[in-house]
Amino acid sequence: MRRILVSLWFCLWPHFLGVILPYVPFPGGHRFLNLFWSVVCGLGFWMIDETVGLSMDSRLLVIGVLVWPIAVSAAMFLLGWKLQKISPRMRLVLICALLASSLFVVSYQRAMRPPMLYLPTYDRQINTIY
Repeated sequence: MRRILVSLWFCLWPHFLGVILPYVPFPGGHRFLNLFWSVVCGLGFWMIDETVGLSMDSRLLVIGVLVWPIAVSAAMFLLGWKLQKISPRMRLVLICALLASSLFVVSYQRAMRPPMLYLPTYDRQINTIY
């Protein structure tokens, strides 16, 4: 049971930080963006944009919206699943790395100004299309 919970945490925490966090309003109307996970989840859109271009009519849009973030979450789930089988020191390093990646949070208003505006974040790519 612990193995499944750790794997789900490894899977859902980056997905929350990269995809859902910009849409969650906090007290005072503040919104935040995790730069690291939002860029990781936005790489699917960026690859599509660089190859065929982003538009509402593109059939490849589903890859950037659904397939890529799910693939990132699946890879993180597998990493969390393997976590029980590796050495305790490496396990600690991976957990600390996941927690440290959670700290790359900036306000949404700050993320929409240069130089962070040019990062291929998931939220910015979605806003470009819609």
